[in-house]
Amino acid sequence: MIDRKQVEREFHDRLRTVGDDTHVTDTRWSPEMEETVRANPLWANMKYYAIERRSRDVVLSWYDAHVEGCSVLDYCCGNGEDGVLIAQKGASEVVGIDLSPVSVENAHRLAVRERVADKVTHEVADAEATGFDDNRFDIITEYGSLHHVDLDLAFAEMARVLKPGGKAICQEALAHNVIIHTYRRLTPKLRTPWEVDHILRRSSFKVAEKYFGRVEMKFFHLFSLFAVPFRNTPIFRPLLATLEVIDDVVLRVPGLKWQGWQTVFVLSDPQKS
Repeated sequence: MIDRKQVEREFHDRLRTVGDDTHVTDTRWSPEMEETVRANPLWANMKYYAIERRSRDVVLSWYDAHVEGCSVLDYCCGNGEDGVLIAQKGASEVVGIDLSPVSVENAHRLAVRERVADKVTHEVADAEATGFDDNRFDIITEYGSLHHVDLDLAFAEMARVLKPGGKAICQEALAHNVIIHTYRRLTPKLRTPWEVDHILRRSSFKVAEKYFGRVEMKFFHLFSLFAVPFRNTPIFRPLLATLEVIDDVVLRVPGLKWQGWQTVFVLSDPQKS
C-alpha cells in the first residue's frame, strides 16, 4: 500500500474510533452528535452538517426512485449508514467497501443492528482497484470520498464495475469558495493533506466526463451555512428554511453556483475502456 493510502487508512481508523474500543456508529449530524464531537475532536466539523437537509433530501429521493431490486455498491462506505438505508428501501444486494478496517467493522455492526445483514455485506478494499468483476453493479452510491482518491483511477473503476445503463450518485464538497477552503486549510488536524488539496473543482468533472457520458449536477449550501451557530436554538429551523430559499435562487446562477459548499451529481452512461 503506497504511503498516501496508508495515511488515509490510519486517519479514518482514528476518526471512527472514540477512546480505545468505542466506535462512532452514526456519522450523520443530529443533536446527539454534539456529544460525539466533544468526545472526539476529529469530528469538530460535523456541526456544519446540521444544515445539510436540502442536499440530503435530493439523495434520499433519488434512492426512492432507483434502488429497488438493484445491486448496489456503497463506495467508500464509512460507517455504512447509506448502505443500510438502501437495503431498507428494497435493494436486492448492497456491498460496502472502505479502506478503513474500523469503518468496515462499524458498518457491519450497523447492518446487524438494523437486521439487514442478509442483504448488506462489507469488506476492506481499495476504491481505485476494487477487485470486482466488470459490470457487477446496477447502482453506486458515494458520499464525501472522491477527494480522498485519484479521480482518474476512481472514475475509471466506477465505470468499469457498473453495468451498461448503470448509474452512480455522488455527494461531494467543492473547493471554489475561498472562505470555506480557507477554513479547511486552517484546520489541518480535521483532514489529511491529500484531502485538502483534492477537494473537487470544475476540472474534476471534466475527468468524470472521460468515463461517463452524462454528468448531472445540483449545487447546495452557501447562505444556509450561516444557520450553523444556531443549530441548538429554537430559531434554527425557521432561519435555515429562509436561508435555503435564498440558496435555491443564488445557486442556480452560473457564475455563483460553484461557490456552494456541496454538489450532488449523478453519473450515467458508463464508458467502458
